[in-house]
Amino acid sequence: MRIGIVVDSACDLPREFLDRHGVLILPISLRIGSALIEDRRHPEETQSFYALHLDRKNEHFAESIPYCATQIETLFLERLVLEYDYVFCLTITSTRSPIYANAMQAARAILSKYKPIRRAAGLEERFGLSVLSTRNLFTGQAVPVAEAIRLIRLGGMPSEIGARLQALIDATHTYLIPADLFHIYKRASKKGDTSLGWGAYTLGSWLGMKPILHCHRDLTTTVGKVRGFSAGVEQLFDIAVRRIRAGVDAPSLCISYGGAPDTVHDMPGYAQLAQSAEDHCVALHISPMSKTAAVNVGPGALSLAFAASDHATQQGH
Repeated sequence: MRIGIVVDSACDLPREFLDRHGVLILPISLRIGSALIEDRRHPEETQSFYALHLDRKNEHFAESIPYCATQIETLFLERLVLEYDYVFCLTITSTRSPIYANAMQAARAILSKYKPIRRAAGLEERFGLSVLSTRNLFTGQAVPVAEAIRLIRLGGMPSEIGARLQALIDATHTYLIPADLFHIYKRASKKGDTSLGWGAYTLGSWLGMKPILHCHRDLTTTVGKVRGFSAGVEQLFDIAVRRIRAGVDAPSLCISYGGAPDTVHDMPGYAQLAQSAEDHCVALHISPMSKTAAVNVGPGALSLAFAASDHATQQGH
């Protein structure tokens, strides 16, 4: 059985990794002030976005424009129902983007129209489609996608993979440390993110305090504060090391950075994290943070995610 995966471009996995495993990316357009920018997870375009500072603080208005239901329906009926027998579509949390709702709307139309298309191509008529909200953001979206790829390579069947992904989604935890608080306060709050209020924004800006953000099952909260970005990164890596040693539910840990990903290797605490991952056979996937993520949390932010059903988040960590 040919099983495919579709993600939106907010999924923080390396483009080379996605291309190698045939994962299709739904691009997201970004309107920042009067500028319209395409997010296709293209590595060179993403680095240019960061290097040229295409998202300026004086642009308070920003919005993302994902594929609409009609565009998703067309993509499936013209291509995916012919290339695959079953497709998993894993989207960013439905609380932050309409793409999950658009994909669900498209799925109803796709499942009512695909049979004559496959019949005309000489294919078995049966086709399956599962649309899942990952209930998470950025690297948190990447963890179940990486696991879906692994399970497909192992020969898993759609029912087995689907059940596994549902459990993994509920067990996935994402941590993020911003380099600057402007974007989270001015933009993410407009999408329902209440993790950073005016007082915390003002005090943090004055004192250089950075919030440690945590996303799990659609909810984003502040779980700690630290003085300085480097100290925050080191704390995130320490959380990951301790989690790997205690055990993870999937052998992947995803990291994204709003800048050149190679610099992650030189960040405080990374060497210990890399060694722990190697010792426990956990794959580290390091990618540029998507433009879509950077518009909401700011360039220079770092995020990491893992799956662990018994992980308890404590204040200060």
